[in-house]
Amino acid sequence: MEPVSIDSITLSRDIDSSYAPIDPAEVFPSGTSIVYVSIKINNMTPEDRLTVTWYYMETGEELNTNDYTTGETGSGYIGFSITSDNSFPSGNYNVEVYLNDELYETRGFSVE
Repeated sequence: MEPVSIDSITLSRDIDSSYAPIDPAEVFPSGTSIVYVSIKINNMTPEDRLTVTWYYMETGEELNTNDYTTGETGSGYIGFSITSDNSFPSGNYNVEVYLNDELYETRGFSVE
């Protein structure tokens, strides 16, 4: 079997029932209260772990961290989201994606 790998990382305004991205974006309008990141992964096993950490770059504040593990080997989309009680402040944000505790990729987005 091939080792675990990430096919794609997509920021979006929504995700479908299989966690695939709907309406991909890197710029979100003022008033946005939820942002999704959809990660397409191949050959994930119960020994593997995905971690997503969200940052507000204007202050350097870590907003949230989520971990995902699976009970069975497989491939597909895994969806994560971050929400704000009201809406996100304007500015730049980063989401860091880790595979098995190693930084895989950092994606930036903004709220305008």
